[in-house]
Amino acid sequence: MKNKFFLFLLVLTFSQTAFPQNAASEKPKAYLFSSSGENRSALNRPRIYPSESAKPAEKSKATNAFDLERRAFELINRQRAVIRLEALVWSDEAAKIARLHSENMANYNFFSHTGIDGSMVNDRADSFGVRKWRAIGENIAYNQGFENPVEFAVERWMQSPKHRDNLLNSRWKESGIGIAVTADGTYYFTEVFLARN
Repeated sequence: MKNKFFLFLLVLTFSQTAFPQNAASEKPKAYLFSSSGENRSALNRPRIYPSESAKPAEKSKATNAFDLERRAFELINRQRAVIRLEALVWSDEAAKIARLHSENMANYNFFSHTGIDGSMVNDRADSFGVRKWRAIGENIAYNQGFENPVEFAVERWMQSPKHRDNLLNSRWKESGIGIAVTADGTYYFTEVFLARN
């Protein structure tokens, strides 16, 4: 099994009540999952939620997704520059892996590192033929009802120790971000980090 290791996750959920109310009658929602550790055990995989059904929700919007992804990537590299870390290099391969997961979360209405088919980020990388890595990691988030959803997601990742560890880890050299937006304005974010052999 090569010298790969897989960064697993620690669940960190922010309550809806922790955020200011938007102009609409509903409160904004935001949730984050972060990656840490090296555990690949199926017993420790997270639950899929809010729904474990395989019935797809309304298809996600692809409008300006690429621009949003690049904006998030730029904001993350700015944070790295503050502490004089080398900027991450955009990886189209990592972005494809990330987009697949964000689109699946949006289309099937779940939020988890575990895909609807039981796959983890390393499995998704394998499915795209991305095998020559020594380390792979993933951060995910979703939010709804915020005026600047990309800035909000990156800001919350930076405030979470485990997310911040991934964003500011010198081991990572490449990264890609995938964003999917549902018809009701929910934004799903996945960032995949790669360190090659």
